[in-house]
Amino acid sequence: MNFLRLFPLALIAAVISLPATGAENKAYFSFNRDPRLPECQAASVTAAVAGTVARAETSYTGGRTITAIDAVREVGYRVNDISPLARRFCRGTASLTDGTQHTVHFKLVEHAGFVGVGWNVEACLSPLDKWRVYGAYCSTTRPR
Repeated sequence: MNFLRLFPLALIAAVISLPATGAENKAYFSFNRDPRLPECQAASVTAAVAGTVARAETSYTGGRTITAIDAVREVGYRVNDISPLARRFCRGTASLTDGTQHTVHFKLVEHAGFVGVGWNVEACLSPLDKWRVYGAYCSTTRPR
C-alpha cells in the first residue's frame, strides 16, 4: 500500500535526475527565466517533428514520412503572451519518402511533456493538412 503512494514521487524524482545527454535534451524548467526551449535546428527538435508526422493517421499523410528537414528557421517566439508558457515557432522544408518536398510548420511548447516536464512539438505539413487539423494553412502552428 505504501509503495502505491510513493510511486508517483519516485517516478518524478527519477525523471528529474536523469543525466542530460546534451544541452538540447535537458529538462526545461522556467523558474529562473533561462532560455526555455531548444533551438529550431536542434537534432532533438527535428527528430520530434519527424516522429510526430510518422505517428499521424496514415490517411492524413498518405503513408509518407519525413526523411529530412532542411532550411529550418525560427519565425517567432512568444512568452507571457496569451499564456505564460514559452512557445517557439519554426518553419522548414521537409523531404518526404515519396521524393516530394513540402513546407513544415512546427511549434515547440514548454511544460507540454510528460507530467509537465520538458517540451513538446506540434507539426503540420501545410498541403497535406486536408482535414484542417491545425487550422487553415497550419495556423495553430504559426505565430499570430
